[in-house]
Amino acid sequence: MKPTRTVKAADTLFNIIQKLQQEDGAGVTELAQEIGMAKSTVYDHLMTLEQKEYVVKEEDTYRLSLRFLDHGVCIRNRIGMEEEVTSAIAQLAQDVNEAVWFVVEEHGNAVFIYKALGERAVQTHARIGRRMHLHHLAAGKSILANLPRNRVEEILAQKGLPERTEHTITDEETLFQELETVSENGVAHAKEETVGGVSSVAAPVIFEGEVRGAITVVGPSNRIDGSQLRDVLPELIRGTTNEIELKLTYG
Repeated sequence: MKPTRTVKAADTLFNIIQKLQQEDGAGVTELAQEIGMAKSTVYDHLMTLEQKEYVVKEEDTYRLSLRFLDHGVCIRNRIGMEEEVTSAIAQLAQDVNEAVWFVVEEHGNAVFIYKALGERAVQTHARIGRRMHLHHLAAGKSILANLPRNRVEEILAQKGLPERTEHTITDEETLFQELETVSENGVAHAKEETVGGVSSVAAPVIFEGEVRGAITVVGPSNRIDGSQLRDVLPELIRGTTNEIELKLTYG
């Protein structure tokens, strides 16, 4: 059961942190207006964050500090699999000449953990640490297809199925039908469901009977199409996930 009560001061603090990240820095007045709090309250929270070295002040602008990076790296190390994943996706990126990501699920979100870039890789919406909805990503569908039905229903109840493009699946029944196909084929596709002109293919990493994440290749739709989408990339990605699974098993 999820908690129904929160600490108001903590809520305010995290709202400030999220706004500072979204805006890449802000002043006291701007933050107060954004979150609907008194300037004095926002200032007190910023002073606390600065004293604890979680923000830096540049003239009248406050920005998040590198102290958060230490937490992020520590958490990623806790997840493990760095040695097994990074070498495998680096080879895959070299083979396909596109961007390759390892994505995990946390709190019903897709979280981008590791990346490797091929020679023709293009910059997309993704970045290490970014959190997104699962349903419009090939990696997210791979993960959802390997979770228990009740867990998927819980995620959809919490997160919904927001539309990113005209191709995004926003109907629950349609999504479950696609997840069934993903489960049968062992591979997922997302054709321009997150952003126009970008498509992806993904397969899950399964270890000890549980989905530990997904490997996805992301690139321009004009290159990830036809036989690449149906045959070439699925085979290469499944080979990579199998390699990782074997390393986890016997490493």
